[in-house]
Amino acid sequence: MKKTSVPFCLLLFLSINLSAQEEDLKEIYTDVTTAINSALLTQSGSMEISGALSYNSFTTNFTDDEKMTQRIFLMEPVFSYFIVDNISLGLDLSYLNQKTEYESSDDSRTTEQTFIGPIVKLFFGEDRFRPFILADYLFLAGDNYEGGVLDMGAGLLYHVTGNFGISLFGKYGFMSSTNDTIDSQSRVFIGVGISSFIL
Repeated sequence: MKKTSVPFCLLLFLSINLSAQEEDLKEIYTDVTTAINSALLTQSGSMEISGALSYNSFTTNFTDDEKMTQRIFLMEPVFSYFIVDNISLGLDLSYLNQKTEYESSDDSRTTEQTFIGPIVKLFFGEDRFRPFILADYLFLAGDNYEGGVLDMGAGLLYHVTGNFGISLFGKYGFMSSTNDTIDSQSRVFIGVGISSFIL
């Protein structure tokens, strides 16, 4: 009985040791490839396809017992090309849908806006966490008015794995209008986006 248990124990020990080494090798391989991909993400010649979705709903209660509810949906895909290391130039295409409802009446209004224009991003560093700043100028067309918006913002990209990243960002925009009844507007947008890089 003792003679058979010794080889069994040795075999068990060897298989556990090999399994642990295999897991260590997988972890090392993943760390090395992630570090290499992180360094390559924002190099000249790479492309970034990113997008963000936002949904906001807020209610305003007036003193005359009137209640107004606004629901805003924003979809923002962006296609960028890195013209030099860490600087990308691209196209921002945004769609905004806003629905306004009043509780005391059946009056509801839906507003749609389309934004399109150039965007530039500047990334800092080559680590998995990578801060960036951005600026865009978007031309507006839609129900509200026509004009343009200049956005400036900053964010942080986290390289998850492979060519995939998640970003948290905020931007502030100044809108100008060709509509005589609107002088100017501003907007603040805080969002979470996803990015896929083509190296």
